[in-house]
Amino acid sequence: MSTRKLQSVLYVDDDPDICEIVQTALCLIAGLTVHTAGSGERAIELAHELRPDLVLMDVMMPGLDGPSTLQRMRESAPLASIPVIFLTAKVLPAEVARFHQLGAIGVIGKPFDPLAIGNDLCALWKEADTARGGSSAHSAESHVQAQVSALAGRFLQRTKGDVVRLVELIERAQHGERAVLEEIERLAHSIHGAGATFGFAEVSAAGGTIERLAQGVTASTAIASSAVEANALQRLMNYTQRLAQEIEAADQSPPGTAELLQGQG
Repeated sequence: MSTRKLQSVLYVDDDPDICEIVQTALCLIAGLTVHTAGSGERAIELAHELRPDLVLMDVMMPGLDGPSTLQRMRESAPLASIPVIFLTAKVLPAEVARFHQLGAIGVIGKPFDPLAIGNDLCALWKEADTARGGSSAHSAESHVQAQVSALAGRFLQRTKGDVVRLVELIERAQHGERAVLEEIERLAHSIHGAGATFGFAEVSAAGGTIERLAQGVTASTAIASSAVEANALQRLMNYTQRLAQEIEAADQSPPGTAELLQGQG
């Protein structure tokens, strides 16, 4: 890997709020030029156009996910040498080892600290230090704190709509549409990850439980009894109602800025 200074980053994530936080933090605190893409397909287009020094990328995305995007990049001569780092909740040793085998230079875990992600990124870029001035860094941190707080409120409002969608999807699954389970899992995964990043621990936990339950139903075989599957789907509905309650509670009493930036992991 080159030892030249890291200057430009392309961040890829289908969650617009997380994209905005990462872009703000890396621009203001780490002093990087940051572009964002909402999908793997768009990331490949922008990588060809911009030729960033580094690609930072979520793992779970609809359509072309993170590992598949990395594979496409490695198959394209102009993009093959661009380093890739994954930003993901999938940080078990076996998962991290798999990402390295695919060609990633590192993994940063979710939830992440917006004030530390620049340093984490530069450490993986193998630079010893990041030049940051005291007063300007403090001003940048204040701006990021304000940005995260504003986006936290936006996340809660958006997630209320996600709950309505989850209820609709679970009802369809109860009527035999198993194909909707993938979207249930995707929505719950997004709530789980973003909720933790914004400091809403209970919202995140409920989203994580829904994600795991959806995975369990998806993995069940044809020999599972209808009663067992009906019970699993009812548990999904119950936890979705619990999620709605946690969102309302969080909306009434949002975490402080310090809690948000600590990730509440």
